[in-house]
Amino acid sequence: MKISKLRISNYKMFTEEIINLNTNYNIFIGDNDAGKSTLLEVIQIITSNRLNGYSFEKQIKASMFNNIIRKQFQLDLSLGKNIVLPEIVLEAYCDLNVDYSKYKGTNNELGEDCPGIRVKVSFDSKYAEDYKQMVELNEIIDIPIEFYKVDWDYFSGETVFYRTAPIKTTFIDTTKKDYSSSLNRFVNNNITSNLADEEINQLTRAYRKMRMDFNTNDKVSELNQRIANTHRLDGKAISFGLKETNLDSWLDEVSIDIENVPFENIGFGSQNMIKMELAYQEKSEKANVILFEEPENNLSFTNMSRLISKINQDSTKQVFISTHSSFVANKIGISNIIMLNKGCSSPLKEVDEDTLRYFKKLPNYDTLRFLLSKRAILVEGPTDELVIQRYYLDEYGKLPIENGIDIIAVGALAFKRYCDLALLVNKKIIIFTDNDGDIENNILEKYKKYLSSELVEIYYDLKENFNTIEPSLLEVNCETDEKFELFKKIIGKNNSLKSRDKKSVLEYMIKNKTEWSLRVFEADDCINYPNHIYENIKE
Repeated sequence: MKISKLRISNYKMFTEEIINLNTNYNIFIGDNDAGKSTLLEVIQIITSNRLNGYSFEKQIKASMFNNIIRKQFQLDLSLGKNIVLPEIVLEAYCDLNVDYSKYKGTNNELGEDCPGIRVKVSFDSKYAEDYKQMVELNEIIDIPIEFYKVDWDYFSGETVFYRTAPIKTTFIDTTKKDYSSSLNRFVNNNITSNLADEEINQLTRAYRKMRMDFNTNDKVSELNQRIANTHRLDGKAISFGLKETNLDSWLDEVSIDIENVPFENIGFGSQNMIKMELAYQEKSEKANVILFEEPENNLSFTNMSRLISKINQDSTKQVFISTHSSFVANKIGISNIIMLNKGCSSPLKEVDEDTLRYFKKLPNYDTLRFLLSKRAILVEGPTDELVIQRYYLDEYGKLPIENGIDIIAVGALAFKRYCDLALLVNKKIIIFTDNDGDIENNILEKYKKYLSSELVEIYYDLKENFNTIEPSLLEVNCETDEKFELFKKIIGKNNSLKSRDKKSVLEYMIKNKTEWSLRVFEADDCINYPNHIYENIKE
């Protein structure tokens, strides 16, 4: 049973939102506080009626209600208006399947006849008189959560019981360090499955003897003698010894070594990878929904690849991932992305198949950086990026990013892929590219699909003989001898280019792209810029 759609009403930043989901993978992206973690919470609540390991009903707070709804309730209360007590409704609409017909019905806010689960946080009418009295005494100043209840039902109207629920969820949160339960279960399961009862009894007796030996050790006896002579509690003698434990407590004292290094002493990144693997192996056999909170956390490139490979292996599971990693999004597939912004969602299901394959094969492109940027300027490489940043600094006294403009070096081959994404998410982008000596074929023909769109602006040097940024920039900096000498001083080191002519300087620039552009960026003096840069970059 997989979730095809979520409906969220009045929960945290979500006022009223319907989110269509993918069958296998769903990648939640967005700025901080966009709602990524909240969506994972919602799925966990719906499928288990628990939050952070505890009963959801025991954790209800007024702050869980959407802030707009909450403030309106407080305002109406203060004005003595006819008050509507707010509700939180969380619904999971599931795929139609004959095996799940008993969970099917119209007990949902959309009135759809399908399988699903509904969680409703609402005022409990049995407290109506108590609430009325408190209102009359002006004792209610916020949503009275002490009078609220949580109903957890199927769309058929039947109550959900977790043990028999068709959806089982595993939540793997790599932002937290507490995976001890998974590690302990791994140890316990392997000990009990590899030892006979008599062997376990022998180890239990050995553990008990070890504890007894400690308590009767001469040094412990000496310590207790000294304590007895100096301290009494409630007038009674005291002594020290190991705590009493149950017979199987030794199992919890056993840890594991990783290639002869105690687990606690290996790096946190490696710990995280092993703990996630244990949790995934242990729970995914039962769970059909897997929730990942930032799987890239503390993982190297190689380990991240291994984890994604593991995630991709089982198509029977429905996986939900919140991430800030373009690598994660690209490798799993950007068509699975659901963008979040201030409680609103935008899926990328319609991404072009060629673009999808392109980013999967070359996953290190900054797709999320692009998708989440407020304004984006795409350039071919670090040379163009440094030059444009310095132009902006010269012109406006600050770097582009300080004004929310993100300059991203993506390479000319990727421009069309980013244009496809821009059209899909309705994002305006600016591209600065080389004309490569043939404007008709390399610009007009290549990008004709996008040039008619108001979302995509492409700029380049109109003179075909200035085929890259080097001759284009050099030309405007050698109009006079004075300009040329200053330019050579800026891009050279210790006046190493002083005696060179224009042709020789161009050769140097082409061979040393990053070096000369970095010197331009760091120089005290300013250079001149070609018209296609000067005229088309605005604050």
